[in-house]
Amino acid sequence: MRILFLSITVPFPSTDGGRIRVLNLLKHLAKKNRITFLALETEATDEQGIAHLQSLGIEAHLVPHPPHMPPLTFRTGMRALMKRQPITIARYDIPAFRREFHALLANHKFDLIHYEMFHTAQYRVETGVPSLLSQQNVDSYIWHRLCEQTANLRRKFLFWTQKRAFARHERVISPQFDAVACASEIDRELLQQACPNLAIEVIPNGVDIDLYQPNHALEEDATIIYTGSMDWYPNEDAVIYFADEIFPRIQEKHPNIKFYIVGKDPTTRVRQLENRQGIIVTGRVEDAKPYIAQATVYVVPLRIGSGTRLKILEALAMEKAIVSTSVGEEGLNLIDGEEIFIVDDPSRFADAVIQLISNRSMRRRIGEKGRRRVGADYDWRRIGEKLHALYESIAF
Repeated sequence: MRILFLSITVPFPSTDGGRIRVLNLLKHLAKKNRITFLALETEATDEQGIAHLQSLGIEAHLVPHPPHMPPLTFRTGMRALMKRQPITIARYDIPAFRREFHALLANHKFDLIHYEMFHTAQYRVETGVPSLLSQQNVDSYIWHRLCEQTANLRRKFLFWTQKRAFARHERVISPQFDAVACASEIDRELLQQACPNLAIEVIPNGVDIDLYQPNHALEEDATIIYTGSMDWYPNEDAVIYFADEIFPRIQEKHPNIKFYIVGKDPTTRVRQLENRQGIIVTGRVEDAKPYIAQATVYVVPLRIGSGTRLKILEALAMEKAIVSTSVGEEGLNLIDGEEIFIVDDPSRFADAVIQLISNRSMRRRIGEKGRRRVGADYDWRRIGEKLHALYESIAF
């Protein structure tokens, strides 16, 4: 098939979960289909990323970064509110992207158009070509959780407006597509509540089981790790929550414990955690795998989110014992106590980490079961086949 794949971001280098998902899907789809990819320049490395996609046999196009893309400010939020648009969607309403999209439609014949998230869904036009909307999260649910977590009234109001705006998009925009793909059964249920007649298929997140290999020789004693883009508020909230409520309890038992926060663009609040004993903030790293390998325990103290966490699948593939909140594990259906520990209470979360630090055989047993599970259910090759089958069901 000839597929036009629209994405706001270039997925290489894969510095966050969304990019990892898109890159792996593209990699497998390109083996059976002719892919034309269109993205907006948002990073200095995007030209390199386009070249990488082209090396995979993908016809890739990059719209230059607009000189006046509005920042994410309260003023931008109020302007989006007046337009009844989510703030992140209004920010990416770029005329140059629209022109390039229309030029590709005029000059090529496509069998299907893949719109990656609502950021690109705003560009949809009636062409007669079958279309798929791919949702990595249920955005209204994320903003709902953000609204619940903050005590700041100004932020709470802004988060509430975004929850309402995304809920409207999910209800009004989603049915304009032939089908919608989401990352978990929980997300499908949430979307189905908004759109009872919508055709929704679960295309889960995955892991490259060949790339993420165990390396227990690198494991260090009393070392905890969390990975993720540190400019994303749920990740910022997770590490600050862990540092405030959980890490000190672990330090009482293990005074020399180290907590590595690994990920690009740490906020000022995250950077300030380095002033505390035992906490290391790395910023962007070329490869997170060596950091995961050295961890005694991998933690996922998320309190806000939707979709499923690629970070958990990657750590499991490397046979790491994981302690996660229920929000962090949401949508993966891992077996608590066998493939992962799921704990929401801060004191019990700390106890689980302490238990795993002290019990190597338990860590190995949990890690080995976790790797078997992701190999069976979350290999990108199988997930790519599932998306290809969804394409065929829509296009033919």
